[in-house]
Amino acid sequence: MRRFVLVGAGGTGSMIIDPLLRYLTNIYHEADSWELGIIDGDSVEEKNLSRQLFDASSVTVNKAVALVNKFPYYQNLIAIPEYLGTDNIRRFLVDGCVVLIAVDNFLIRALIEQHCLELENCVVINGGNEEATGSTQLWIRCGGKDITPPISFLHPEILAGGEDRAEMSCQAIAQLDGGTQLITANMASAMFMLVALMQIAPIILNEFNNADLADPIVWTELQFNLPKGTTFATDNRSRRGWQED
Repeated sequence: MRRFVLVGAGGTGSMIIDPLLRYLTNIYHEADSWELGIIDGDSVEEKNLSRQLFDASSVTVNKAVALVNKFPYYQNLIAIPEYLGTDNIRRFLVDGCVVLIAVDNFLIRALIEQHCLELENCVVINGGNEEATGSTQLWIRCGGKDITPPISFLHPEILAGGEDRAEMSCQAIAQLDGGTQLITANMASAMFMLVALMQIAPIILNEFNNADLADPIVWTELQFNLPKGTTFATDNRSRRGWQED
């Protein structure tokens, strides 16, 4: 069974879930051949309703649970109402998994990267956005080797550290700044994460056994700016300092 894990069920995570489920159903014809876990320890608040895929009935409900409740006909959709942290990451991110990061948290991105460096095979798609701009990175590992650069390759800021939400109190988490984001930026981030997933579909469908794993990859990072109406895609394998070997 192919395991997909969506880390974060807020702005971007809630926007990607519907098209993501449709896409996975389309490429995997057997329902029991894949599963999608949604990880988030946060609960829906009224302030979330203007830019996240929740309604008033979901307020105070855990975000992962609230999203799963919207799609009861998917038996392979699983809510994991926890914050991802050092104590549980090995349970959820296993060899061969596809991880979609939709959290505005450098520490979690760094933790996922560190853990996935220990895996033989995995795909990490990282989406992030500010108020009206954002970017998506695509990182692939196969046979213990990086096929594309890790997400920190050109973004060392994610390694700056911070507090592990999985080990923080509810009161402390409530004081954290969630940032300012437009619903359109959340939607754009979700769309480009899905585009990244579609780009590497041949790799995951062939269980990381493609003869040429790099063949379908056109870009490894895409940046967008909504006010300017621009997108800029690059293949970071061409950047100085990156070596596949």
